[in-house]
Parts: sequence; structure tokens; C-alpha cells
Amino acid sequence: MEIRIIPFFSPISPKDVRDEVLAELSTTKVKIIDPKDYKFESSTERNYLLIGTGGTENDVRNFLAKHPLPEPVIILSYDLRNSLPAAMEIRSYLQQQETNSRIIHSTLPELVQLISDWSNFAEILTKLRESSLGIVGQPSSWLIASIIRPDKVKKRWGLSIKQLPLDTLIEAVKSTGNSEYSDSFKRSSTLCTPSDDEIRKAGLVAQALNKLTYEHELNAVTVECFNLLMETRVSGCFALSLLNDLKESTAGCEGDIPATFTMMLGHMLTGQIGFMSNVTHVDKVENTAVFAHCTLPTTLAESYEITSHFETGLSIGIRGTFKHQPVTIFKVFGEDLSEYWVSDGEIIENLVNETGCRTQIRVRMNESVDYFLERSLANHHIIFLGRHAERIRRFFSFT
Repeated sequence: MEIRIIPFFSPISPKDVRDEVLAELSTTKVKIIDPKDYKFESSTERNYLLIGTGGTENDVRNFLAKHPLPEPVIILSYDLRNSLPAAMEIRSYLQQQETNSRIIHSTLPELVQLISDWSNFAEILTKLRESSLGIVGQPSSWLIASIIRPDKVKKRWGLSIKQLPLDTLIEAVKSTGNSEYSDSFKRSSTLCTPSDDEIRKAGLVAQALNKLTYEHELNAVTVECFNLLMETRVSGCFALSLLNDLKESTAGCEGDIPATFTMMLGHMLTGQIGFMSNVTHVDKVENTAVFAHCTLPTTLAESYEITSHFETGLSIGIRGTFKHQPVTIFKVFGEDLSEYWVSDGEIIENLVNETGCRTQIRVRMNESVDYFLERSLANHHIIFLGRHAERIRRFFSFT
């Protein structure tokens, strides 16, 4: 996808005005096209009309008569040189012509930053079209709302969904060998209650999953980890943690494709790896929510203990402690993964509760916790370190 800016300047405006505006735009990765040189090149291109000065209304009208752009026609204006007055006249004219259009207005530096964001978003969309997400096994049976349509996901994002058997991971546990990852995992923990053999087996699953993602060229993977656990008595908690820490691919649990896609997209947008979690409690008075799971990327935690998996008491789980810091809670949903919800928040407490999953954090939310009770996009939500809600909203507005 290519972002193309088509700037318009009055013939009587000084050359240094044009040079100043174009110099600002040249700091971005977008393509700047003189109106007289415009040619349609691809259905994936995004064209934006930049009103550099007033007195450009007729030039824009004549340009659009010759080169009708896809609707809505986006008109960019800024707070100097009568840019906005001209944009308003153009938008009104287009409305009379029954052409859908809208104005995006800001200061020039803010507009340049927005255009730079669009360029980055276009790169992300291209990357998604080249990506594959694998599901090893099947979605867990309790994910009754989290069903996707691979054909619709392909149409919406260009993402390929690959189905892979669980047998590869089951067979890995039968090996008598050691994993290259087990020792460092145990050594970096502050406490380890499972046996060395449990750690070894979890490491073998991690090694097998890492190999599988490489062989099938997966950018993300989600595993039917409860069936793996029931078949082998070995959890996938370390395997999923490791893959996220390696940052070579994104890994989610329970065969949850919407949650794993959220992790992958969130990583592309924020540069952060995600903590996939259950929402286990909300407090409407304090506007807080508790998020918990038995696995997390250990690089997100200040420290971590290796313990057992909560629901079964088998194998391993990871209990991590987070620094109190800003976070973003994010979820993408729907059969074509077009719905989303996002909120910034702040980690205010680490919890230890033996009647819940091992890593537990309490977050004070910016958005109302009523969302979780009244209109949530299913259960799993993803935690990213830092405040990214506004950037995520801009991305979905762009798409």
C-alpha cells in the first residue's frame, strides 16, 4: 500500500511557502505527487489532497473532474495560509456533487506526524497481508463466541490461517533428550517448585513449537494447550512464553485466534509483546479489573516463579510480578477480525490468589469497566506495556 499526498498551492503564493510545506512533508515516507503528474497506479494506493494555501478551490475541482478519487475524498488542511477556508469550500462543493468527502485539520507539524503514522500503518497492513497465523490443534471448546471465518479474515486483512495437527507437540514430550531452553528458564526464576523432569518436558514442547513455527513460516501461532496437557501431562505455558520472548513470532494459548491476532497486531503497532489474560474480576466503584493467566512472556515481568498449572495442578505455570506502570488493554474480535476495543490503564497491584491463574494484576482502567460486563469482545484480552490506545484508534480509523 502506498500513501500519496497531492498538494495544491495558489499560483500567486511565494515559492518559499511551497518549499517550506513540501520540506515538512518530505520528512515522512509518503510519496508527494504534483497534481499535473498524477496517474492512477493501483487500487491499494491511498490519495490525500493537501490544501497548501487558499485560492486553490478551482484547481482541486478541475483535478477531481479529471481524476475522480475513491470516496470519501480526504482533504488535509492546516491552520495557516487560508488552507482551512479553501478546504471548507471544496468540501461543500463536493457535497453538492454528491461526492462523499471529509476534512482532516490540524497544525502543519501535527498533520505531518499524522501522515507519518499513516505511512507506518500502511507498512503494517502490507506486513499483515504477507503473514500467516497457525492454529495447532483446534480452538478450545469453551471459546463459543471466539469463532472466526478464515475466508473473511483473508479478505479483511490478507492474513492466512494455517491448520496444523497437535501430534507434533505430543510426540516431542516422548523424547528423552534435553531442551536448549530449560536451564536458562529455571535459572532466571526466583522460585521453582516443579521437578527438573517437568522443566525438561516443558522445554521440549517449547523447542518443538519454535521449530514448527519456523518450518511453516508462521508469524503467529496459537495452541490447543489443554488437550496437549491432557494427552501428555505437560503444559504449553513455557512454550508460549518462550516464543513471545524470542520475538520471532507471536504465541497465544487455547487455540484463540482473535486473541492471538490481537497479540500480533498489537506487537506491530506498539513494539511491545503482549500478555494474554482472562478478566477475572471487575470493581465498578474503583473502575479496576483483574487480569490473570498461567503464562506470560517472562521479559515483561520484574521477576517470576515457576509453579504448577492452575486448573490441573500439573506441569508448570508462570507467576510473574509486574512493575506498577501504564498499560494498554486491547482486543480484536469478530468473524473477520474487524471489531476492536482498547483502553489505557495503570497496573496498581500484583496479586497472589491460589484459586486463580498464576500471574495476576489489578489495573485501574481509563475506560469504564462496564464494558467487561455489558459488551465485552469475549473473555481474553491482551495487555501491552505503555500507553498506546490513541495510536491503536488511529490505526483502525485509517483501515
